[in-house]
Amino acid sequence: MQRNRRKSFYGLSVLACLLLLAGCGSETDSTGPRSAKSRAESFTFFKIGKNTLVSSSVRGELEDILGHAAVERRAIVNLMIHRDTFLQENYPTLDRMNRELNSEIGLKVMHPVTRLMYRYARQKGLPYELVEILFAENSKRPILIRIHFKTENPDTLKTLEDKYGPPRHFEWGREMASSRVWEKEGDYLFYAVIPRRGNKVEYRIAIYFTAALEALIKPEKSAQGTKPHAKTGF
Repeated sequence: MQRNRRKSFYGLSVLACLLLLAGCGSETDSTGPRSAKSRAESFTFFKIGKNTLVSSSVRGELEDILGHAAVERRAIVNLMIHRDTFLQENYPTLDRMNRELNSEIGLKVMHPVTRLMYRYARQKGLPYELVEILFAENSKRPILIRIHFKTENPDTLKTLEDKYGPPRHFEWGREMASSRVWEKEGDYLFYAVIPRRGNKVEYRIAIYFTAALEALIKPEKSAQGTKPHAKTGF
């Protein structure tokens, strides 16, 4: 009888442990990301995407790839692409965010972001003249990536088309510049070809992470609402 009681006690103990572990697992799941969509990446550049935390180790890896970075803390965030009305006519969400991030009368508006500027990628065997990565200081997540290069690199465009599918295509301006645009998970990637004087051509890539941009705008809008009027003090 005593042996049976010991077996029963042992069995109940194991069951209690299993239930405790199951409960911990459920709590962990509930505090993690709520949906696969919220975790899904959109566009990446050397594995830097909207879910990346731009830590010191990540910055070290980027310098190994792109060379030394110049660093600017608190920077202007201008989303303008090509001519002034391009976003307004084709991408009103980006146009609205750009207006909220910048002054309507041309004043410089500085934001709590860090800008990393890489100008030595060619020395690393890459075709890029300039790579800019902007990330929010509070979240450490990227909001914008810009890439400029002056030499045609068909592999870049082919890789984008193979990876992200067929883009929207625009032609604009007297110089017959062109843009290809991809949209994924609410984010945007622009690939622009811009003819310049002297038969020169400039190539640009821009990646916009809209959730991070909105997260940057929201607290600033709230703070603006609490500022006193410049002329009345209220």
